[in-house]
Amino acid sequence: MLTCNNITKSYGIDLILNNVSFKVDKNDRIGIVGKNGSGKSTLFKIITNNLYFDSGEINISKDTSIGYLSQDLNLNEDIRIYDELLSVFQICIDLEGEIYKYQELMSQNIDLNNTMDKYSKLVEEFETLGGYEYQSRIRGIANGLGFSEEELDKKIGELSGGQKTRVALGKLLLSKPQLFLLDEPTNYLDVTAIQWLENYLQSYDGGLMIISHDRYFLDAVVNKIFEIENHKLNEYNGNYSNYVMRKKENLDIQMHHYELQQKEIQRQEEIIDRFRQFNREKSIRKAESREKMLDKMERIEKPIVFQKKARIRFEPQIKSGKTVLEVMNLKKSFSENTLFENIDFTIFRGEKVGIVGANGTGKTTLLNIIAGNLSQDQGEIVLGHNVNVEMYHQEHQGLNPNNSILSEVWASKPAANEGEIRNFLGAFMFTGEDVFKSVGSLSGGETSRISLAKLMLSKSNFLLMDEPTNHLDMETKDILEEALIHYTGTVLLISHDRYFLNRVVDKLLVLENNGIFMYNGNYDYYQKKVNDAKLLEELENQGSSMTKTQMNNIKKLENSQKQKLKTLKKEISTLETKVNELEDQIKEFELLMCKEDFYDDYDKANSITEEYNTTKEVLDVTLEEWTEKQLELELFNNS
Repeated sequence: MLTCNNITKSYGIDLILNNVSFKVDKNDRIGIVGKNGSGKSTLFKIITNNLYFDSGEINISKDTSIGYLSQDLNLNEDIRIYDELLSVFQICIDLEGEIYKYQELMSQNIDLNNTMDKYSKLVEEFETLGGYEYQSRIRGIANGLGFSEEELDKKIGELSGGQKTRVALGKLLLSKPQLFLLDEPTNYLDVTAIQWLENYLQSYDGGLMIISHDRYFLDAVVNKIFEIENHKLNEYNGNYSNYVMRKKENLDIQMHHYELQQKEIQRQEEIIDRFRQFNREKSIRKAESREKMLDKMERIEKPIVFQKKARIRFEPQIKSGKTVLEVMNLKKSFSENTLFENIDFTIFRGEKVGIVGANGTGKTTLLNIIAGNLSQDQGEIVLGHNVNVEMYHQEHQGLNPNNSILSEVWASKPAANEGEIRNFLGAFMFTGEDVFKSVGSLSGGETSRISLAKLMLSKSNFLLMDEPTNHLDMETKDILEEALIHYTGTVLLISHDRYFLNRVVDKLLVLENNGIFMYNGNYDYYQKKVNDAKLLEELENQGSSMTKTQMNNIKKLENSQKQKLKTLKKEISTLETKVNELEDQIKEFELLMCKEDFYDDYDKANSITEEYNTTKEVLDVTLEEWTEKQLELELFNNS
């Protein structure tokens, strides 16, 4: 479908992409990841001919249509949502008009044979283009993206930025291109709409290229990752979680090989120096021989290792009582619209609780009532003994745009010295002169990092967080997750980031129109319970219609699954034993190779080096097999 060869792009003296090459086939579902500013969106603009590139070539197969959802929208502000979506089917609408015209001619018996012939061709073309179903498709996709039937009559100009993005995504989905290029498609979608989009894309008959910071979404949809790093593109098979694991493994293996070779080079150079110090003809010849060997050695490039992942640890200064929060019979309305009522739940010390629900169910309002920023219509909010509350806002309220980063964060802990605050800011990727930038000049992601840094330095022991991962790159999300996992205080947070919820929370509050429901687990646990309930309902509906043969088939399937699990665990155990044995062999070879007289017998040294390299290759293959089996086991356990 698409092939890119040696694409290079610079902005002035800043190199963005350097000799980037890849191909996309029909069934590829590709996630594109990389730091902000690494060139992900630039690559999409180049592919869609919206941006010139310096060198390279792009080949797109004949008849391959590309649909591009960019962050720059092109919508008609003066028409309704429905009409904007309908514009995708203008060809069908025109054909429909032609069909009516020929129906009228046929009813008048005008040039009947010729008219019927043209009419048949028009109807056939109309049917091929999906003319009989386009209106139902519009409503189905609009509903999936969270638009009600009433909202379809709203004008585009009346919509928020997020709603406009959803309209643009709806148009793209309706156009059904052979290749989708989606730039952050889950922005502004609630969890229900994201799940709908996942299901839609999983069954889509075409290629996908997706830029996204939504790690859960990437895990669900893609089968390949393109990572743009240091101006290059690296390919990894599998979803996002597999990419993270493979990247770490590859880096560890590359660094291990590099360090071994560096040790060997150093050892050989020391031996050469000693031979030269003897200053005898024989020793000089030996030194020259070893120098030639070193010159012929194929050098391993040092892997690019970025700064070690920052580790942030923060603890509450005061320990709260066991019961941190009690919410009883809470109700909130705006005018005549009841947002929620009959809300009851309790949170205990040390719990990390997530709140999820559709947009408009009142999640942020609930958090603001608990924080004391809004009053409730009825009910009680009771904070426990020694509970100190601090809230993280999406809008980053309370930041002074005129302050430098250093002074803004320092104000949260004035007793600290400058060095301590600068070290702390380094964990949030503010280093060197960056700490003197004004808060008002920062990007959305940088501002989010400042708010998080201040929150972590506060004296609170009960954190309220509203969408804390918004605008954060994947590296910063990872840092935040680790910090919250090890935090011994209490956390109540709203998030649409299901990957984040899976890692951080141990309880989930689901806010719905008919109340709030608590699940004692993370997001995957909640989804499993919901799916189990649906399955149970389906089985109950089938009820007595299930025959004895069907029951026996279900039991056979369960036994087969148990046997499969047992075999899989045995294979993993065997591979782990093999890995340990290979690692022991490699250590023995390395001890031999470190002896001073190792290269005295050149043939023997060559033979051992070959065995050593072969063993390392076998280890790499075995580790890959072990990784695949572990992923298979994980999928099996989650199914």
